[in-house]
Amino acid sequence: MSDKVAAKNRFYKFVSFRNRFSLVLSLIIFVLYYAFVAGIGFFPEVLGYRLGPSAITLGIMCGISLIVICILSTGIYTLFANKYFDKEQEEIIEELKNSGAIKELQS
Repeated sequence: MSDKVAAKNRFYKFVSFRNRFSLVLSLIIFVLYYAFVAGIGFFPEVLGYRLGPSAITLGIMCGISLIVICILSTGIYTLFANKYFDKEQEEIIEELKNSGAIKELQS
């Protein structure tokens, strides 16, 4: 009986950590995106500031930076999913099968 409880606790901790990790990355992108949109609405002259004699503005650089940050956060999540989450999930599922607790979780 103790094996079932331990396996379930490990499963719940894993799911909780994975969800928090995803939520943190999503909130970072959400806050940055809406800060950018609010900046466009409230401070258009700041984001319209030209950088040197070219046509590139501060808003363009902020937008490109936001895109790069989104790509990096996707890469970070993919790295964690491939290196940690997938392996941990396989181990937990195997532990749940061995202890017989997987049938209780499925129902």
